[in-house]
Amino acid sequence: MTSSAPVLNLDPAVQAPGGYPYPALIFDRLMFLDVNDAVIPGLATKWNFAADGSYLELTLRDDVTFHDGTPFDADAVKVNIERGQTIEGSTVKVDLAPIQSVKVVDKTTVRLMLKKGEGVALPSSLATAAGMMVSPTAIADGVDLKNNPGTAGSGPYVATEFVPNEKLVVKRADSYWDPAVGRVAGIELLRVPDAATRLKGVQTGDTDLTFVSSANELTQAKQLADSGALQVQGYQFRNVLGVMLRGDQGDLAKPEVRQAIAHSIDPQAISALFSGMCTPTRSPYPTDSPWAASGAYPYEYDLEKAKQLIQSVGGATVPIAFGSGTNTEQPANVIQSALSGAGIKANLTPLPNSEVEPRFIAGDFPLEVTNTFNPRIDPASTVDNYLLGTYRLAVDPSLVDKAAAAAADPTRTTDQRAADYQGIWTTMLEQAWFIPLCNLSVDAVAGKNVVGIDNVPWANVGLWDLRNVALKKN
Repeated sequence: MTSSAPVLNLDPAVQAPGGYPYPALIFDRLMFLDVNDAVIPGLATKWNFAADGSYLELTLRDDVTFHDGTPFDADAVKVNIERGQTIEGSTVKVDLAPIQSVKVVDKTTVRLMLKKGEGVALPSSLATAAGMMVSPTAIADGVDLKNNPGTAGSGPYVATEFVPNEKLVVKRADSYWDPAVGRVAGIELLRVPDAATRLKGVQTGDTDLTFVSSANELTQAKQLADSGALQVQGYQFRNVLGVMLRGDQGDLAKPEVRQAIAHSIDPQAISALFSGMCTPTRSPYPTDSPWAASGAYPYEYDLEKAKQLIQSVGGATVPIAFGSGTNTEQPANVIQSALSGAGIKANLTPLPNSEVEPRFIAGDFPLEVTNTFNPRIDPASTVDNYLLGTYRLAVDPSLVDKAAAAAADPTRTTDQRAADYQGIWTTMLEQAWFIPLCNLSVDAVAGKNVVGIDNVPWANVGLWDLRNVALKKN
């Protein structure tokens, strides 16, 4: 399989954005997501919140052993969650922050004791890297989880070779608790940033599976599928292609500049780059979601209004960062032209795809054209990750933190929480911390002998969970 997703290491607790499909083959999670984004049992067979919201209780499988022989049990959950909360460089700390402590009730029961009014997103968060379980023995022994995790997981595969940002090779584990999963003897995952090269690999038979989301490759993949040369399964991105801004850096600290940028960009022009396969949107969530934004977008495309705003502040200079060679490169060029038309001095800053997200998070530049704004299954995680936590787009947290705290309470109903999020999205859009533009399409492209491409969770966020993929026997 080939993918553009970067992977710097295999340690679940310190994964860069976009990297967790790789360790997902090695480390089981407490919960899984199905292809429809529903949270389903994993190492935890069931879960429920206390009536007063004080804890989330998990009932665990009793038939799982890590590949190094260590039993999986409640103590293992406690070790992993505490590690994720405290390890230096943790990228799951925000997801685990609502957990105040971990109480082992018995071998198969664990209670995640919650901070008051927090934790509603935990079931879906524990279906990502935050819920990946590592052998406590491997942790205690100091196994190099980043580069050579060996038998530290309980997943369907074991890593045999890993070269950061190049490839991961896994073989099927000797035994696994779910016989319907891990049905191929091994998988070689190669990072190939260029979409045309990835598609060509499947076309020639050098590769069994890849994913593409660029207009040319989507069109070509459809033609090849129509001719019977290969299989294609289409997904609508839940991810939103858009612009993330840091409202406390440089000229972006002026609200008029952020507003002018929002007015300058025509979502239809961005959609046209993808032959209409990037559906314009002004909401962080799909319109059929209870968490979708409501009301009119405050800064519809109006170049004259943008010019007036820039003139009112005497001009502006803004760098535009993007992942070189990705499907954000063409949008970045169109956005540069649009901003220039509004009187903004806009400089393109191309970066390797593996660097652009970490460097934006670190604050190295104030504006990024991104395809990785990933509305999480539960919006509490979206707010924590993008507005208040990792990305820190809410440069004035006081504008949203009270509503965010209320909405994260597991005792509140969906309708109550949805009303809170409507206010949060309204503030986010009015402040122009994020400018949503369109939802891309993504195709799973596979050889005719591949089974299961219609059942790849995470594909709708540009990632992939290959647990269910298999090959037909010749």
